[in-house]
Amino acid sequence: MKRLFLTGAPGWLANTLLESLVTSPPSGLEEIRCLVFPGTKLPLLPTNQVKVIAIPGRLEDMESLTVAVAGCDTALHAAGILHVRHTKDWYTINTQGTENLLKVSEQAGLQRLVLISSNAAAGRAQSRNHLMSENDPEQPLSHYGQSKLQAEKLVLNAPFESVVIRPCMFYGPPVPSRHIEIYQRIISGRMPLIGHGNYSRSLTHIENLIQGCRLALEHPKAPGNVYYIADESVYTTRQIIDAMASALETTPNYLRLPAQMAPLAYHGDRILAGFGLYWQSLHLVGEADWHVGVSIKKARDELGYTPTVGLVEGMSSAISWCHQHNLL
Repeated sequence: MKRLFLTGAPGWLANTLLESLVTSPPSGLEEIRCLVFPGTKLPLLPTNQVKVIAIPGRLEDMESLTVAVAGCDTALHAAGILHVRHTKDWYTINTQGTENLLKVSEQAGLQRLVLISSNAAAGRAQSRNHLMSENDPEQPLSHYGQSKLQAEKLVLNAPFESVVIRPCMFYGPPVPSRHIEIYQRIISGRMPLIGHGNYSRSLTHIENLIQGCRLALEHPKAPGNVYYIADESVYTTRQIIDAMASALETTPNYLRLPAQMAPLAYHGDRILAGFGLYWQSLHLVGEADWHVGVSIKKARDELGYTPTVGLVEGMSSAISWCHQHNLL
């Protein structure tokens, strides 16, 4: 890996990966080219021998993509969209944007591309005790998940080495505004809890995800494979909220909601999607009773992936970061 092309910067994952690669560059890395949304800037990075270049552009713009990818041998595609107003936007960015990148990457002679997908591409687990694995049939339950699965298939059929990473909801510093809103709900004593709260949840701390990305970029066994990247342990919804509350030095006062709300909300979400519309709150309630625990065995066995951060430490670092930046 001599010249890396990176999408998604400035962004939570891309910024953290940039800092990791510049601070501790892999052998041979000389340059990182970043496709940045016009009008945005890259974060300040440590001075190092790795040259970082920002190239304004969009995934929808083939001309800017062509310029940005030229001369690169490796790419990590982290750009994507999570919450939208219209369902078509997921396919425009997550699917068509990936297809556009693959076209210019082939022309540029790219050797390897790593796609940051999502566990949503696979759907949900059969039960709390069943952990999803890469061998399970994919059954995405949302347009977001479907857009990611379609992108995965495009990448795995590319005429060069390709790797798909499926993180679960990731957390840790720097903390996005949507997570700060959750912390504020806990502090105010208005944290909703659907049903009993014992639904399995895998999370991915940002440091664990960075480790997975770096392995996917360089490991000889990675090409042609899909990998779940998550924390060592599988948690429950309630354990996650309790860990947040503990880091906030408070006791969670749950706003208890009946379990039946989740399937009703999911039905409503499907109706809205039929009209091409999306309402974030309805969607999140609709998946609140899902079991989404994943197995990291494949990544551990084939890549040597070893997650180093768990829930308690991860939430503590996230809350500390928020306090340091006067966000709580």
